[in-house]
Amino acid sequence: MRIEDEVVRIARSAAALEAFFEGVESGQAPRPDWLHLQTGARLSELPLERWPALLGRIHRNVRRGFRTGETHPGRGGEWLRRWRTIASHGFHDFGEEGYAKAYDSPWVEDHDYIGPYLDGGLEALDAYAVYGSVLGSHSFDVEAFVATRACADVRTVIEPMAGTAEFAYHGHFRFPDFRYVMIDLDVEARNRVEARPWLPETEHHYFVSDVLDEEVWKQAKTISSGPSLAFVGKQSHQLFDPRQLVRLLELGTMHADALVLETPPVVLASELAHEEDLSRPEMRAAGLEVALVDEPDGDPNPFTNRLAFRLEARDASGSRTLFRYPRWTMYSPPTLSALAELQGIEALYFHSELGEFVPVDHPAGDTDCHDNVNFMLFTRDARRARHGA
Repeated sequence: MRIEDEVVRIARSAAALEAFFEGVESGQAPRPDWLHLQTGARLSELPLERWPALLGRIHRNVRRGFRTGETHPGRGGEWLRRWRTIASHGFHDFGEEGYAKAYDSPWVEDHDYIGPYLDGGLEALDAYAVYGSVLGSHSFDVEAFVATRACADVRTVIEPMAGTAEFAYHGHFRFPDFRYVMIDLDVEARNRVEARPWLPETEHHYFVSDVLDEEVWKQAKTISSGPSLAFVGKQSHQLFDPRQLVRLLELGTMHADALVLETPPVVLASELAHEEDLSRPEMRAAGLEVALVDEPDGDPNPFTNRLAFRLEARDASGSRTLFRYPRWTMYSPPTLSALAELQGIEALYFHSELGEFVPVDHPAGDTDCHDNVNFMLFTRDARRARHGA
């Protein structure tokens, strides 16, 4: 899910890059979403010690980030030093679009999770940062959903099972006048979210609570300033057993105007590999590997689509489990559709070609739902469902 009308500026020489900066800094030109550095304007044209100043200037003069052609993965320490310099000065490449920052954020955040590992080994790894780099949702945001007819009137974002709440946090930069409610049992995740810089005009709340407790949904509804979108990302609803999932669908559609779940491609759990290597280039350059690994007693069951696995980091010194998923059930879109129908809930899916949510009985032959993550929307509002038709 991508927004297509982004503004891109290109600089092909040092003089063109300086002219770009002067135009934006003087107020004569607007800040673009992306800056492309090509040929003579590439970062590699400068010695590494000059990168921090240039990156700081780029950060102030773009809304989303920059793209450059010379930072392809390498095996040597020089490439890793370059990656760490970019990451520690406000930009990450965890998505597919380039080196990005939170949309229009004035704050320079440090995304270098490799430095602590190089200093202290596996035990010094920031588990949440590693998770975000390999499993975080970086290719879609609040704007992508609000751009659809079914969610165009949304003014409140609820993020159940929020964890580090990337969806809400990044969304608030684009829509600071929305209200944001996050719910999770993880106190450490809550503390991380609250420690991040939020725009002072944005109202946000993080409840440490069970998302299956109706009282917290009632609180969220009281806080809402308009129609609400509840979003469960990273396929986290698959942590629930069937009864719990039914409860989530019930509460999410009773107390929010729309509930969206990130859903996996249609596949049997038994068809998955016992190990999935998630290692990123900077990890390999540092001698680190990260993978999803089946637990010894967690073989995928083709009848329940249930499995058990862990997120593991390892290097020459050994291994460390970052997170465990002891009971993960892969709920296919047909299963979710059936559960919704049993409760009288309207179900829609995101049609990648149309860029809209459409009813589940809409033909899906020309979409990418067989190969990629998709999104299903559930609502009790027949009018909202018709908007997606």
